[in-house]
Amino acid sequence: MAKVQCLRCGEERDGLDSPPFNNDLGQKIFENSCAECWKAWVSQQLMLMNEYRLDPMNDEHSAYLDREMIKFLGLN
Repeated sequence: MAKVQCLRCGEERDGLDSPPFNNDLGQKIFENSCAECWKAWVSQQLMLMNEYRLDPMNDEHSAYLDREMIKFLGLN
């Protein structure tokens, strides 16, 4: 597992095993987010989905989750 300089926590930590998505955003997450912060995002995403009753198959909900993920991980 390669080390990355995480944009969210600012530390050099173990990165992800592979990009979480097969697109440019997935590659950006892979290159700039540590595994620990990604795990924290997954928990945050679940909380948002439950609290706001979001369906990731809904395009509006998915776009909202993407925006929140970018903010959470410091990718903006």
